[in-house]
Amino acid sequence: MQKKRILGPLRFVAAIVLFYFFTFHAYAAADAPYYTYTSDSDGYIIKTQDAYTPVKQISVINGEKLEMPEHVFIDAQDYVYITDSAKNKVYILDNNYRYYRELASDKFSAIKSTFVTDESIYVVDASKSKIFIFNKETFAFVQEIGKPDSPIFAEGYEFKPTHIAVDVRGNMYVRSTGSVNGLIMLSRDGEFITFFGANPLKVPFLDQLRSVFLTEVQEAKMEKVFPDVPSNIAIDKKGFIYTVTSSVETNPIKKFNVSGTNYFPDGMVGSFAMESVWIGKHNNVFSVSSEGWIYEYDTNGNLLFLFGGKDFNSSRLGLLNLPVSMASNSSDELLVVDQGTKLIQTYRSTEFADAIHHAMDAYQDGDYTKSKELWEYTLQRNSLFDNAHIGLGNAYLREGDASGANDEYRDAQYNTGISEAFWEIRQSWLQNNLDIVFTIFLAILIIGYVHKFLNKKYGYGSRITGQLRAVRRIKMIDDLLFIFTFLKQPLEAFYQIQYENRVSRKSSTLIYLLVVILCIVHYEYANLLFVPKQGYFLNELSVMIGLAALWVLSNYLICSITDGEGKFKDVYNATAYSLSPVLVIMPLLILFSNGLTLEQSVFYHLPVQAMTIWIAFLMFFMIKDIHNYEVGETVDVIFRSIFTMLIIALFLFVFYSLGNQLVGFAQDVVTEAINRW
Repeated sequence: MQKKRILGPLRFVAAIVLFYFFTFHAYAAADAPYYTYTSDSDGYIIKTQDAYTPVKQISVINGEKLEMPEHVFIDAQDYVYITDSAKNKVYILDNNYRYYRELASDKFSAIKSTFVTDESIYVVDASKSKIFIFNKETFAFVQEIGKPDSPIFAEGYEFKPTHIAVDVRGNMYVRSTGSVNGLIMLSRDGEFITFFGANPLKVPFLDQLRSVFLTEVQEAKMEKVFPDVPSNIAIDKKGFIYTVTSSVETNPIKKFNVSGTNYFPDGMVGSFAMESVWIGKHNNVFSVSSEGWIYEYDTNGNLLFLFGGKDFNSSRLGLLNLPVSMASNSSDELLVVDQGTKLIQTYRSTEFADAIHHAMDAYQDGDYTKSKELWEYTLQRNSLFDNAHIGLGNAYLREGDASGANDEYRDAQYNTGISEAFWEIRQSWLQNNLDIVFTIFLAILIIGYVHKFLNKKYGYGSRITGQLRAVRRIKMIDDLLFIFTFLKQPLEAFYQIQYENRVSRKSSTLIYLLVVILCIVHYEYANLLFVPKQGYFLNELSVMIGLAALWVLSNYLICSITDGEGKFKDVYNATAYSLSPVLVIMPLLILFSNGLTLEQSVFYHLPVQAMTIWIAFLMFFMIKDIHNYEVGETVDVIFRSIFTMLIIALFLFVFYSLGNQLVGFAQDVVTEAINRW
């Protein structure tokens, strides 16, 4: 009877514990206290499904509270190494986060981080500026690495290691405080080899401009500008070195090969204060910022997930106060050192993230069928996930389905993939239709020779020319055909426009309309590789039309007060015909662009640049000849016209703002009157 009385309360307590345990994990998996984001092909951040959910927090190890956790490292066996500088020891946990043992030594002063290989444990002591190496099996001390015996360090270059990465040959890449030349590369014996992976020097524009006017003595007295120093370092199984720089917003993470070439793109999504970098088992790259945001990238530097947030002393599971280091294990669990709350925060990947990781693995292993299935599953969960479209396109392309790959790449607006898929499509089309192309080309040549022969024999060409001349009697058609005369002899054409009334305002207005229509057609039908399809094109077109109208008005006003001889009608007509290269080049460019890939982009950009220069040339001589100016006067008038445009634009903006306020005030008055009535 006594036994039953004891078991009853025990069962009740056990039930409460089990209930708390299971409800805790259910909350962590379903109700993360943050949103998860990804990026589209344009680099914009958009929401997506949760990729990681918080699981638990570790603040006590072997009965001891963490006091100043600095760094976390996970080895190939998923053992966890947590560095605590206040305790001056390294806590080692097994793959279930249970205490295994600790590494301490009387040699330690203020240890900062660790790196673990299959044979050795490297411990970095920031206070002593040394690296201690221990045997991984016996934990016996093996070697001590201090300041290298090299002339550059003898001359005063400081060696203050904080983080380290070791390659398969035993070479060490050391992140040192104040090392503006990049990482310090040492041999396995501690001999200096070279500097590696420095950030590019960024000199402010004003300093560059000022240095042009300074003497060598004055320039020597100026404050020196140095490159940003990397904050942390990692290495993957292939030997690529990764650095993250907290003081850099653009491209804070870099991926270097052995020659020091950065493989990550320039437009990489990132932010200031990114403190740590880690390479996952899928060749994915993790980083965490001191603001509490966790970033995950694929092997090419494309953002997969962004989640987390700042914990302002609320101690909410999953939020971070002052994260300084992170790592992941083979189960895709993340461990983040939160120095602000003195604990380790763990996260578990969701089914959505697992599908993406396995899809990347399948693609890298050559299993394109499995990769497609997983990417398709991902798109069922989130059809706006551009990385899934790109991954699916890659799988289609490797299987030889260039058309399917092209569709997926277009959904993601991934230009590199679109170019590769189109190259395959074009190559296949040419192989299948090359005989037809040559037949058409040959037929055109034969028709040309037959036409010459028959025209010489029967003379029907003159009759056709006569009929065309009759068509030119229509004023509008004649004015439009004058474009070709204008482009051949622009200076003579300006004279005819001004003094002989060669064209009318109706034809000029039609040219303006045709230019606008061609701009719209160019946006809609030119190759996506060269003309991104953005949703704000109509706004840009409206701005262009407004600027053109401001230019015509401003130029006429300035010329009218600077003894210009041209009338408003002359400026209006001559400006329209100065835009006529658009009517000649743009249609051919639209058609031709759809047969090009990114590798042939020069054949698109060169005509655009030629057209722009041609229009600028015509506009310059339009002002000069219409108003009978000298070259210097023309340049002066152009700058005055631009200044006048700015003044008019400012006036219109102020008028628009005041008008909006007046309308809003009137609406409020009317609303108030109605309510009181």
